[in-house]
Amino acid sequence: MVTLSPLTLEDAEITLRWRLSKRARFLQRGSQTIEEQRDWILSSERAGDLNFIIEYKGDRVGMIALLDINRRHKTVVMGRLLIGEQEIVGNAPVFFETDMLISDYAFDHLGMHKIYGDVMEDNAGMLRTRFYLGYKQDGILRDHYIYDGVHKNTVAISILEDEYRLICRPKLVNMIELYSRFAD
Repeated sequence: MVTLSPLTLEDAEITLRWRLSKRARFLQRGSQTIEEQRDWILSSERAGDLNFIIEYKGDRVGMIALLDINRRHKTVVMGRLLIGEQEIVGNAPVFFETDMLISDYAFDHLGMHKIYGDVMEDNAGMLRTRFYLGYKQDGILRDHYIYDGVHKNTVAISILEDEYRLICRPKLVNMIELYSRFAD
């Protein structure tokens, strides 16, 4: 169902629209103009981040990234996950298939040992999902981000390669297959 393609400068307008939408309320604030978004795309590329556009049935519907790739320690941050076109996606498990594709890429192609990140403490839905999928809480990062002028805690989470293969990936596959059975 899902294809990941590299983020390009041509994606600046749509990704900015997504980032400024209510759906992005738990993402860190960023660009406010198309020019700032283009600059961010270029600087992210220079930093070695791997940013992807999520495509579903030929439509661009979201974005995700792998960043802070540390080949020595075999760790990578998964972030910037946002489904920006929920009306196109509907109930399809685009989130779950995207998660599986990016995790497979991190472990199988980049040779990573751990995927980690942080989720804003207020983002209860994402935290529940991550814990259900087998991610572990590594700690609380106190007052880690300023969000709308207020310091916010984030929850540090991670999953190791063996946990992904034994716990997370089978759950992702089951969610995708379950949807496919009922969608037909």
